[in-house]
Amino acid sequence: MANTIQLKRRVSGVAGAPAALKSGELAHNEVDNTVYVGKGDDGAGNATSIVPVAGSGGFLALVGTQTVSGAKTFSTAPKSSQDASGGTDLVRKSQVDSLLSAKASLASPTFTGSPTAPTAVAGTDSTQIATTAFVNQAIAGFGAGDMAKSTYDTDNDGKVDAAEVADAAPWAGITGKPTSFTPSSHSHSIAQVTGLQTALDAKAPLASPALSGTPTAPTATAGTNTTQIATTAFVAAEIGALIDAAPGAMDTLNELAAALGDDPNFATTVTNALASKLAAASNLSDLPNKTTARSNLGLGSMATQNANAVAITGGAINGITLDGGTF
Repeated sequence: MANTIQLKRRVSGVAGAPAALKSGELAHNEVDNTVYVGKGDDGAGNATSIVPVAGSGGFLALVGTQTVSGAKTFSTAPKSSQDASGGTDLVRKSQVDSLLSAKASLASPTFTGSPTAPTAVAGTDSTQIATTAFVNQAIAGFGAGDMAKSTYDTDNDGKVDAAEVADAAPWAGITGKPTSFTPSSHSHSIAQVTGLQTALDAKAPLASPALSGTPTAPTATAGTNTTQIATTAFVAAEIGALIDAAPGAMDTLNELAAALGDDPNFATTVTNALASKLAAASNLSDLPNKTTARSNLGLGSMATQNANAVAITGGAINGITLDGGTF
């Protein structure tokens, strides 16, 4: 079985080197995918500095995609045949100059060919560029203009002749009308109103009504304890609250008693049974015979040694794991 040696490591959280390392100690931070080493010795075994030595997070990889930060100086610039084509490609100055020479200036540009622009909304009155479509639309909006006053207002009173002799006038245009109309007083017996007595006979009196069929009423809020009518839904809800979603095998008093073994002193029985058990808070310190317990678990003398002073003499150790911990 192969042995396993694990470096000090960090699998999540903050990128960067650990705060401290021993001289020559390695640590791997999976957040920035970089291996760090403790450099120098302060005389007590502690590193005087921590530097990155490996990992795609601190060094350029020969393959794959990486993000390079900070200012970089290249001894050899890209060739003319290596013009940038992707969003993260390096761009030569000559390529940038060539691209800019084909663009118009923001200040007083001189366009050639047939430049286009978005057509403004009809009626726009601003410094937005007017396209030929906008101009034609504005001209068409003037119309033919054949509304001659001499033709449609022959008496020159400012009103169209046709409106003066309209067949009907709107209610709002009638002047001098009363704001309200007083109705005539009248009275009728129940018999004179068709169907009224039949409709009244189908209604229940307020005092001691004798309802028939399947009468309904608003369902009271849970917990209501007044003279308000209780619907079947209210009763079912109150019973459901009493049972409180108990399983079918424990939703009656008889079933609950059976679940407790029909023991009227169930609490005392359970308390006495628990008194003979080990206390979780004691962490096995209340074992009656610790030596016998270790023997029953198959633990040898190593189980009684301190963690920081385990003595191993002779023999071979296979399948061990040396764990540098986390930072």
